[in-house]
Amino acid sequence: MVMLRSDERSAWECFLEAWPLFAHEEIIGWKGGQDPPDILCTSKSGKAIGVELTKWVEYGQITEARGRDLLEKSYLTIINSENEQRPEHIECVHLHHKYLRITQKDAAIFRKQLFEFLVIENAKPEPAPLNPMFSIPEGHWNKVQNWSLPSGAPVNDFAAYPILGKYLTDVWIYPRKGIMHCPAGEPWAGFGLRCGWYSGEAMIQGVIDRIRAKITKYENEGIPARHALGEFDLLCFYCDEALLHNSPISTVGLDFRKLSDQVEQALKCESKVFDRIFLFHPYEDTKVVQVYGEKSK
Repeated sequence: MVMLRSDERSAWECFLEAWPLFAHEEIIGWKGGQDPPDILCTSKSGKAIGVELTKWVEYGQITEARGRDLLEKSYLTIINSENEQRPEHIECVHLHHKYLRITQKDAAIFRKQLFEFLVIENAKPEPAPLNPMFSIPEGHWNKVQNWSLPSGAPVNDFAAYPILGKYLTDVWIYPRKGIMHCPAGEPWAGFGLRCGWYSGEAMIQGVIDRIRAKITKYENEGIPARHALGEFDLLCFYCDEALLHNSPISTVGLDFRKLSDQVEQALKCESKVFDRIFLFHPYEDTKVVQVYGEKSK
């Protein structure tokens, strides 16, 4: 009997709560199955229903994100800003790196240069109003706190700090009077939230790939006959890994319902390995959508 992981158990129980009649009749009991299926249910009529589970993730993005997490944690271990006093005018800083791991030889120098750089930036005067009748003097923004705006600003003049320039593209500095707030005792030099352009296509293809992988795996296994199942279903569930590291499923012109419609169209010509296939997204208002098989009237 298979022992469900905590994320699988949580997804299954939430799915069953959201759609208790997924098999068109009441489920009176369930337990771990034979892997396959992951879940073995008994319906009110006595029918045995097997449910296989699979995560809805795009592993390419997760691999990239985990690699970046590890890289940035290595920087934070070296910087250890929570044990350094923040400069008077600086609230926090976000580093933008060049995707290079800091070598052991450079680690101490990198840390020393970073805090020296911030002390110098902190000591610069706030910029005085510029006369629009005259051009801005060369090098002006390197001599003043060009980051004293509420939203802060990037600084990339590392001419005097070659080790910083080796690893960083810039340092975004936020002033004390700005929009950012860093609690006392917390790291104040690190990395901001990731953002940028994204497309829901990655998550559409991700869920289709996961489902097709299960269809291919069990296509010639005869699972219903082997385990005396009256029904064999597949539940593809959105997991915390996807929430943290994958593109959101909702973009301009795309939501869970529209994404599910595209998945349903893609699965129409697939071999009948599963009687029903469901998508489960615990953070949506409509948490379950059936994308394959006979639907209730």
